[in-house]
Amino acid sequence: MQRNIISGIIKTPQQPKQRTLHKQLGEFADWMQRPKDANEIRKDKLKAVPIAMLSMVF
Repeated sequence: MQRNIISGIIKTPQQPKQRTLHKQLGEFADWMQRPKDANEIRKDKLKAVPIAMLSMVF
């Protein structure tokens, strides 16, 4: 994944809902960048698709 460095001044939103949304988005981005542990890698193994979802796949 390519990373771009953007420099400048960040202004936080004034509205409380926007502020919490930006905070949650930042936390999610940090969570996505962290390495997975062994338990998460085991959970990510390929699994069979349930029959009910086959129509969505094909």
